Amino acid sequence: MDEQKALEAEIGRHLMQPENYGKLEEATCVGVGIDHATKSYVIMYINRDKSSILDVKFGTNGNQDTTTLGSIFTEMIKGESIEEALEITSNLEKDLQESYAAIPAPKVDTSKPEGEQVEHISTEHQDSANMVLTSFRAAMRHYDRKLGGIDEEQFEMSIVKTCPYSTKECNLVAKDKKKS
Repeated sequence: MDEQKALEAEIGRHLMQPENYGKLEEATCVGVGIDHATKSYVIMYINRDKSSILDVKFGTNGNQDTTTLGSIFTEMIKGESIEEALEITSNLEKDLQESYAAIPAPKVDTSKPEGEQVEHISTEHQDSANMVLTSFRAAMRHYDRKLGGIDEEQFEMSIVKTCPYSTKECNLVAKDKKKS
């Protein structure tokens, strides 16, 4: 239970006082992770050398979850080797995919009017994490492109959303049959 309380306190700290928020003027690479469905984005500014992340900052037009997750993630990778930061990112991406897969299938109620039949399923928390991780991947890609001679201000990548329930059967609620 103490571990849970410590985790909650850490999340609360990042929620109330986000770390590494803002623009990093001396960034060597800049990546943007975009959710085109909501027009939300995370922009990550990284100052790195060949082997390590020297400094990192981020900005977002997203919700508080996005800011909190960006704060936690940037603290995790700041000062790490590129190899370690990529491993952290890969592990978090695996966790994210498991989280998307755990989203229950929406219920369909055919007795309701058209447009109200399918239960709304929110992936907001997963999408926030997805934008943070995608912005990091985009920044790494930006660095590689710069080394390849491509001069651009930043590199943008769209998040890829997983709809795990699209291949499953929906839980149907039978329409009431009227007796004649």
